[in-house]
Amino acid sequence: MEAAMSKTIVRAYGSVSDPGPSRDLNEDAVIAVPAHKLFGVADGFGGTGIGDVAATKTLEDVKYFVENGLGDSEVTLPFIYRTYLSASANLIFNALLYANERLCAENKSKPLNLRAGASLLFAFFSGDHMTLAHAGSCAAYLVRRGRAMQIAKPRSFNAVKGVFPGSWNGKWAFPLMALGIAKDIEPEIIELKIQRGDLLMLATDGVHGRLTDEDFSQSYSMLSEKTPLDILIHKENQRLITTANQKGNHDNQAVITMVCA
Repeated sequence: MEAAMSKTIVRAYGSVSDPGPSRDLNEDAVIAVPAHKLFGVADGFGGTGIGDVAATKTLEDVKYFVENGLGDSEVTLPFIYRTYLSASANLIFNALLYANERLCAENKSKPLNLRAGASLLFAFFSGDHMTLAHAGSCAAYLVRRGRAMQIAKPRSFNAVKGVFPGSWNGKWAFPLMALGIAKDIEPEIIELKIQRGDLLMLATDGVHGRLTDEDFSQSYSMLSEKTPLDILIHKENQRLITTANQKGNHDNQAVITMVCA
């Protein structure tokens, strides 16, 4: 749970990471870097000491690139530039490529049973412009004026099978693209303008896989309450996790919620 921020489109934010109702190991992780307006979730896989480490490592590598990459040619080059993306979108796009390259290089020296991977989803703000950078099975929801919409969809076998949100099948809950699997990864980039009062939620499939748009839209009601936002955000994050578990989730869980000014 975090305090409100100033000089940014994000007014307040809060995050929760939980092993879920039936697992001891938590391979999901979150990161918040308010100084750089950078927020992310990761869903690692590989097992104890592997998937959990990969989730944290990939988040930290993206953070490092955003903070230092453009000032370090050994890190930044080669920089892949997409003419149809904004400057901030190109930066976060390359940050995911950097994190993937590092994890792939680490995996190359290990036997197959010790290799790790991670689904990753970041939100990166520049004024009222937001970039989502995505690879794997996580999802992002925008709640605007009380209506929720999934704006970053998971790239998983569940999605290919046509499984609707709220009825995720654990047998098919594996990503079709994730960091650490192949060097030719192509992160999905989504850019949009943020409006005052928007809620943005980033979630791993232990949360979004069992929830519907309505479950996320209910969080909008907290904006009309007089309780401090950091307390309300924490309460809503916990509600999302609890609701997902009540609907049958058994996976790890991570969610970060942002309220836009």
